[in-house]
Amino acid sequence: MNKQVIALTLSLLISPLVVADMDHSKHTMPMDKDMGKPSMKMDHSKMSHKPAIPVSDGSLDHDVPLPYKADKMEDDPVLTKVMIEQLEIHDADGDNPVTWEGEAWIGKDLNKLWLKTEGERVNGENEELELQALYSRAIAPYWDLQVGVRKDFKPVGREWGVLGVKGLAPYFFEADAALFVGDNGRTAARVQGEYELLLTQKTILTPEFEVNLYGKNDPEMRIGSGLSDVTVGLRLRHEFKREFAPYIGVEWAKKFGNTADFTRADGGDVSDTQLVAGIKAWF
Repeated sequence: MNKQVIALTLSLLISPLVVADMDHSKHTMPMDKDMGKPSMKMDHSKMSHKPAIPVSDGSLDHDVPLPYKADKMEDDPVLTKVMIEQLEIHDADGDNPVTWEGEAWIGKDLNKLWLKTEGERVNGENEELELQALYSRAIAPYWDLQVGVRKDFKPVGREWGVLGVKGLAPYFFEADAALFVGDNGRTAARVQGEYELLLTQKTILTPEFEVNLYGKNDPEMRIGSGLSDVTVGLRLRHEFKREFAPYIGVEWAKKFGNTADFTRADGGDVSDTQLVAGIKAWF
């Protein structure tokens, strides 16, 4: 009886030690047979070779993260835009002329075809009408180089080659500058700019200007060489929709140099201030 008790007591004391030794052996690094040191060999057969990011054959695209779908989408699509920058009536002495400025383009991110037009209509007749067709190429962030042709239909027919730049200057100042080269040695330059000041999210005050210069006198057009005219405007619009905004404003224009002399000889005013009302839209 005493021997059985002693044997049972020893087995109870030894069994935890055996179990602990067995558990420890599971975590012991295998020994290299040659060096007697722990082996650094890895069992590659147990390693996972699944890709870190799921790849789809197209049947389960909703399981693929968005960046991995981008290569299946056209990243430089053909886009279009039509902009009516100004369509307005002027409160002038006598007749109230209707003037317009508009642009449209079609193309991709770097290359586009631009159409620009502006003019003036009085009593149902076009007094001034101009159209430009330009190839536009992005040359820097926010800046495009434009080259093409310009056709004047009224008051006198003229054809010009065009070289210009259009873009967004620092402080979000929109600029459009162009050099025109015509026949018989005619040259001209035009610089336009505007800045949009947000009074509210939908009410915007826009100061703007336009300067025209010519290389030689053109009596038929009643235009003189040098600085020809400067126009400064201030327009306040409210965007009922982003794509449609009526506005009111004031515009001051002045002729200079030989152009002013032609105007005086014709009995006109070299300086004029007018109230304007119109719409700005795009689609």
